[in-house]
Amino acid sequence: MVLQRYSVSALGILLVLLLLVGCSEPAPPPPVETKPALTPEEVARRMLEIRLQKYKERYDALSNAIRTHPDQFEEWIEHLESLIYSAEGTAYAVKAQKLLDQQIQVREEAGKQHFDEIAGRVESLIGDGDPLAAERVLEEFDPDGTFEVTAAHQLWVQLCEQVALRQKAEVDFDRITRRARAYRRQEELASAIGLLESYSDEYKGMKEYEEIRTTIADYLAEYEAARSALVAEQAIEWIDLTIDAYLSSFRASAADPDAEVWTEEDGEVVGTNSSSGPAQLEIGDDAWEEYIVEMEIQLVSGDAVNLGITAGMRPGTAVKNYDVHSFDAEDEEWTRLRIQLREGLVSITDLDSLDSLDEDTRPYFPMGGVAILLRPDESVRLRNIRYKVFRPAETEEPVDGGAEDEAEG
Repeated sequence: MVLQRYSVSALGILLVLLLLVGCSEPAPPPPVETKPALTPEEVARRMLEIRLQKYKERYDALSNAIRTHPDQFEEWIEHLESLIYSAEGTAYAVKAQKLLDQQIQVREEAGKQHFDEIAGRVESLIGDGDPLAAERVLEEFDPDGTFEVTAAHQLWVQLCEQVALRQKAEVDFDRITRRARAYRRQEELASAIGLLESYSDEYKGMKEYEEIRTTIADYLAEYEAARSALVAEQAIEWIDLTIDAYLSSFRASAADPDAEVWTEEDGEVVGTNSSSGPAQLEIGDDAWEEYIVEMEIQLVSGDAVNLGITAGMRPGTAVKNYDVHSFDAEDEEWTRLRIQLREGLVSITDLDSLDSLDEDTRPYFPMGGVAILLRPDESVRLRNIRYKVFRPAETEEPVDGGAEDEAEG
């Protein structure tokens, strides 16, 4: 019994000890080893190391890319400029700047090479006289603006200006020379020369400019020759035909030798054809080649005024014929007219209105004077008749009148 009580007591003591142990505080954690905090200087140095490593990686990547794709210089220039901006103040900014300078030089050389190729094609087209095609080729130079900051771009701008100037020179040349030729055809050489002189000096050195100067020299020589001829013509005096009772300054004739058609009345020539055939009153000589005859004429009766200008024998005939010109006139009204044969061309002009009374024509016969032609029942009056002969030079007195067997052509 004593043994059991002892065992129970021991058990109780053990339980109490276990309870005491379970109610005690847990053991503290093992101590943690801590590093000392970084100073601001150490933090800045660490950050710089990180940035420099990034700059190095970007620089190395760009260097490799440039070696692999050297023709993409525009892209590399953009990236290098960005790296230089980011890495300012570091060795990698200096390295990137050197690489950037190399890429800028590569772009300059590429631009120059491309420009030289374009310029060669342009010069060839200009030489062929096709500036419009040259302008189209110039548009191919730099559509993306890759070379805008290169010297090649400035050369391209200058070439564009030259081609535009060449195009303008051709347009002005065509316009001015076309109008000058028109003035020349109208025998207005002074106006033609003045127009040619307006061709701008900015075209000096171009073939069009040289052609203009040559044309001016040619026109000036013609103008001086024409002026000399005009002075010589002006020196030739007008000869007034005397209208006397015998009409001795004219050659009067009619198909009917017994008909009296032409008479003088109050200093005027009166022509009244009451015969059954034609009649004519000739002024001048059959040897006249170039001349002017002026007169006043009045259509008394008839449908038109008929003039024979130049005369000769037609093949197969032995009768003198005239090259006939006609124009309408108001009855009883005087018309002041000029008849001119110059350089093989006949013109008839109303001196009051300066209108042409008939179309300018080349006569069938190359020479001869003027004849007033009357058909039966026609009547005219003439006064104030004068002439000036240029070829051949007048060497004889006016031919005395006389009847001839002549017929109207």
